[in-house]
Amino acid sequence: MSSHPVSLGNDQAGRIGDAAARVEDDRLLTGAGCFLDDIRSIDGLPLLHACFVRSAHPHARLGTVDVSAALELPGVVAVLTGQDLAERVLPVYADMVQPGYARTRRDVLVRDKVRFVGDSIALCVARDPYEALDASELVQADLDPLPAIAWIDDALAEGAPLVHDAAAGNRVFQSGFATDGFEAAHRAAPLHLREEFRTGRIACVSMEPRGCIAHYDAASGHLRFWSSTQVPHILRTCLAEHLAMDEAHVTVLVPDVGGGFGGKTTVYPDEIAVAAAAILLGQPVKWVQDRYDDLLTTSQARDHRYRVEAGFDEQGRLLSVDVDLAVNVGAYPMLPFGSSLEANGAPRNIPGPYALRNFRYETQAVLSNTCGIGAYRGVAAPLACFVMEGLMERIAARLGMDPAEVRRRNLVTDFPYVNAMGLTYDDGCFVPALDRALELIDYVGFRAMQAAQPPAARVRRGLGLAVFTEQTGMGRARYKARGLLRISGHEGARVALERDGMVTVFVSQVSQGQGHQTAFAQIAADVLALPLADVRIVAGDTSRTPSGTGTFASRGMVLTGGAVFEAASVLKQRLAALAARALECGPEQLEFADGLARRIDNPACAVDFAELARRHDREQPGIPCSVEAEHDIPGIRLASGVHAVTVRVDLDTGTVEIDDYVVIHDCGRMINPVMVDGQIQGAVVQGIGEVLQEQFSYARDGTPLSVSLLDYHLPRASALRGMVIEPMHSEEGGKVFKGVGESGTIGAVPALANAIADALSALGVRPAQLPLDPATLSGLIRQAEGRRAAEAGNE
Repeated sequence: MSSHPVSLGNDQAGRIGDAAARVEDDRLLTGAGCFLDDIRSIDGLPLLHACFVRSAHPHARLGTVDVSAALELPGVVAVLTGQDLAERVLPVYADMVQPGYARTRRDVLVRDKVRFVGDSIALCVARDPYEALDASELVQADLDPLPAIAWIDDALAEGAPLVHDAAAGNRVFQSGFATDGFEAAHRAAPLHLREEFRTGRIACVSMEPRGCIAHYDAASGHLRFWSSTQVPHILRTCLAEHLAMDEAHVTVLVPDVGGGFGGKTTVYPDEIAVAAAAILLGQPVKWVQDRYDDLLTTSQARDHRYRVEAGFDEQGRLLSVDVDLAVNVGAYPMLPFGSSLEANGAPRNIPGPYALRNFRYETQAVLSNTCGIGAYRGVAAPLACFVMEGLMERIAARLGMDPAEVRRRNLVTDFPYVNAMGLTYDDGCFVPALDRALELIDYVGFRAMQAAQPPAARVRRGLGLAVFTEQTGMGRARYKARGLLRISGHEGARVALERDGMVTVFVSQVSQGQGHQTAFAQIAADVLALPLADVRIVAGDTSRTPSGTGTFASRGMVLTGGAVFEAASVLKQRLAALAARALECGPEQLEFADGLARRIDNPACAVDFAELARRHDREQPGIPCSVEAEHDIPGIRLASGVHAVTVRVDLDTGTVEIDDYVVIHDCGRMINPVMVDGQIQGAVVQGIGEVLQEQFSYARDGTPLSVSLLDYHLPRASALRGMVIEPMHSEEGGKVFKGVGESGTIGAVPALANAIADALSALGVRPAQLPLDPATLSGLIRQAEGRRAAEAGNE
């Protein structure tokens, strides 16, 4: 699947662009990692264990909470309720500064009303996790059920029960946009088509569920907080805010993390409650989810309804797009992103790689009695691409044109390009990437084979395409424009020369499996011309690392990688000055190579990094030899790609089998091509799951129906047997870092959905919903065959 041979056991392998083996893998694969649940004590102190009492009702008024029976259990230390924390912990407001946003309140432990199955009513703390669990089952909460709503259409219906009184009509966020002259341009289009697209709801399901440990030292007034978070600095800020503490008195520590996919970017009331318990009890408190609790309460994603009208001409040129979007965001806006993450993000991604000049959207975030919606790999971009690529397919079908040719006629070709939303695309190679994908998938040959399929064949072949853009590396300006108060947008790094000649890189971001220890080390090793083994990475300790935002949204290599590059470059200049004095020459007469600074005119005249460290100590005793840099960009780095996939659809069972998969991607200058391939492969498989099987379902009254992995179906490794991945970028695009972590999902969702639709096109079936699981496809196939039989009977 990867065309890049991995460099194993070579200390010199580690420059930018090398396929270096991941330095963290030996430790993790041999069981030497330390994840949150591996922590058994803090400073020799035993841990107390916490378990939440969750609501079994989707909507109910909370009366008394009787904890007496739970407190009588041996080993139980405390049972905390919302009333216990009311004077000690501030409620959560996921505030935004944006027109159309309704401010809603969430108590860390419910005080008045539960709003989804899984809402937190109480926190039991005991000396053993099983004692805490037993205690949680004895807490008696007086709940008076209220009418509940779970589906978008019901939540928006006239007279629907309100989830929050502050959000009229259950609309917690509304926004709109239109290009100048849109109405006239849209009306003037010769042809129009309308479609409604609907998407399912996704659970994050990282390998390691959420968890945290809190320890408060009363003597110093300092809180240490261990968490499997993706956003340690944001978490520190939020803990300090809600516990009314000085941020300098809070340290967040992140051990190894077993995946996140966006679900661990949220700051949950659970974490604040555990911290409050540790402060009140004066002992360290640990809480770790099981999978059931994870599925119920970790932020979910997607659940969109699009009503779209497109204007186009007889040559297949897209002239206008009008989008009405509603996103089911659940019961509470999620901290720190609020409720507009997907409602804002989806329409902004609609134009994608296409030269769309006339564009309008109306978008709204809709509350319901379900778990809240947060970040998930790709956020709204896969669904925006699903809609836009679905339009391309429908335009082609309407005009009897080849769908690849319709795309080619609409793709942006001249750069820089400013899209309908005012976003600048500095570079791109959309058409060449499409052409290369068509070549690798054997587009012409496949179409010939497809045309030769027997009409009665019960296994139908299909080919799907998707051309997409990914807005990576978002910094301060982009988050400020979205009104997100707690997201600084920048990242930081500090590069330090140690006394032993090693280089330590302190980074603001934490890894959930991306390979940061390798990638950031490669950047520093490249700049300083060091062996990779001479670079160490420190992350996940807010008391030691520079401030930053977090690991999400394909930002790592653009922003933190950029900060490492800048800091290492300045440090190199300082080391050159040190070496020049030692070697009695000018800095311009030096080169760095093989861990040495040496004279260009006499390479044998050299000094190693350990000697440079000693010289620095002599010249500036007590002053660290380090450089700190903060990196931000004003706009975005536009990544892009093309996915092409062929499938077989069994008309009798509704099952889908993937044959060939091709990815052409532009992620700019690659730091480690093998790790890039790994990111794409994993993201593609998640996209496959989103199309073929993943669906967190709720009954109409808000009862969750997907409460175990027997009900919520994940893709297996066998979902994709092979993949061809090729990089492609413009000359300018190859000079800069771009993000790649989400691109595989963005392309996979529309490409696979289009392949299935293509396979069923002869039946007149063109699905506009996700997921396309066997039951859904079988129903669509039966309906189509029933219509055909009825039509034949009427002839």
